[in-house]
Amino acid sequence: ERYALSQNYPNPFNPSTTISFSLPVDESVTLNVYDITGRLVATLIEGNLSAGYHNVIWDGKDMYGSSVSAGLYIYTLQTEGVSLNRKMMLMK
Repeated sequence: ERYALSQNYPNPFNPSTTISFSLPVDESVTLNVYDITGRLVATLIEGNLSAGYHNVIWDGKDMYGSSVSAGLYIYTLQTEGVSLNRKMMLMK
């Protein structure tokens, strides 16, 4: 078992997509979505998770509940010592 951040599915997506990742140990995790300028759009997970596989659905909305515009977004999985990221495309 190791840290893994899978490509979201579907990609490109509209209106929602699933992000999958795995953790080798129980720990504190943050999963954020950023726009291409580096601005934080949404925090999907922030807290302790158990080891294993996890899935999160992003509905294409920002932290205020507003739908975001079409374009490229970056999602980042962060733990104590690991940071993984991938790109995804929202189509309208």
